[in-house]
Amino acid sequence: MRQVPSVSWCKELRWRSPPTSDVVALVSFPGSGNTWLRYLLQQITGIVTGSIYMDYGLRSHGFPAENVTDGSVLVVKTHEAPPVEPDKFKAAVLLIRNPRDAILVDFNRLHKGHIGTAPKAAFKIKESNPRKSEWSRYVAGQARAWEVLHRLWLAKFRGPMHIVTYEGLVHDTRGTLKGLLAFLNVTVTEDDIRCTLENREGIYRRKKKHKDFDPFTPDMYKELSMTRSRVLNLIMRVHGGGLHIRVTRFKKLVG
Repeated sequence: MRQVPSVSWCKELRWRSPPTSDVVALVSFPGSGNTWLRYLLQQITGIVTGSIYMDYGLRSHGFPAENVTDGSVLVVKTHEAPPVEPDKFKAAVLLIRNPRDAILVDFNRLHKGHIGTAPKAAFKIKESNPRKSEWSRYVAGQARAWEVLHRLWLAKFRGPMHIVTYEGLVHDTRGTLKGLLAFLNVTVTEDDIRCTLENREGIYRRKKKHKDFDPFTPDMYKELSMTRSRVLNLIMRVHGGGLHIRVTRFKKLVG
């Protein structure tokens, strides 16, 4: 069994005290980098992040507020649709990643956990009937689920929303975090930012493998491209020009 290294924090983690009444959702499709963004937020603020789930592995390695969903945490992780209770979340951070990468990452997680990579055999497609392979069915189903989740939050959630792209977080970690912290109304020092950037990788970012191997077929790429475009168009319709810079960057990076 692979040993998970311990986390070195920039500052001692703490809970919000007193808790705020404004609970913020950290929404993403599985495989979009939610755990990494939680890690970065804990590094830069020192405030624990919560989750609607109980992941015992995460709780034992740096995320003590698993299954905590109240105002004692900075944000609350969820991969679910907006809750029926209108006051459950007062605001939301929507983390969006290229569906191709998110689907691949989550497939790896299902096979090998948070930091492992699925073996090439898991992606095997039957030449006689490619639609009947596990991988083909998985991509088709997850592409639909990726679109549905983002549509629901973009169209149904009525509170303030801040959109972060995984690609933007990778290429401009400082700027993306500063924009997110402004939305969360949290002030940090330049030393906090410097320490976070020096420790940005964390322990839960999967190291890419199979660099000479692409499990996606041309038909899969075509479908994923159309799926992504529909969501980007919805962002522009719902949120308008206020998100123009972020959406343009997202298009460029995932194209």
